Amino acid sequence: MTDQEKLATLWDERNVSKVILTFGRALDTGNWDSYCSCLTDPLNLDFQRLTGHGEVTVTHRLLTRWATAFFEPLRRHHVYSNFAITLDGDRAHALVYMTSRHWKSTDMGAVFNNQYGWYDFDLQRDGETWLINRIKHDFRWVDGNAGLFDLNNPELLDSMQAIFCKANLAS
Repeated sequence: MTDQEKLATLWDERNVSKVILTFGRALDTGNWDSYCSCLTDPLNLDFQRLTGHGEVTVTHRLLTRWATAFFEPLRRHHVYSNFAITLDGDRAHALVYMTSRHWKSTDMGAVFNNQYGWYDFDLQRDGETWLINRIKHDFRWVDGNAGLFDLNNPELLDSMQAIFCKANLAS
């Protein structure tokens, strides 16, 4: 590799990392416009480990609607590490370790729920910008109270039905 190619590789890896970190920060702060700005439209989701449903293709607005209903009642803190980024022209793959912490005051058990695992991201370049076009959420273990997530919230149920329906199954 020439020095120029090495520099271009470092720049792309930096920008891939940056969009992933922006995605996590936006998720934690509830900056849903910033969250959407990290994603292609549509994009693929594989949240089978979390939801029990297979991979789907959805709009970034529908994903944001679900994330809002799922996370707004909680305080959350995602930490990413061990970035393994592979570049292939205008496409990239990143396997990123994550610890996601969730907190909510409750009298029904522990006030926290933590997930330990990784995100498996596929990204594509759009001009000078890298965008996430596939997310696989996979955790190795969880501790705490899964009851923090209000799975009876009508908005959450409605958005999950809209996302994880047969029509959205990825081909």
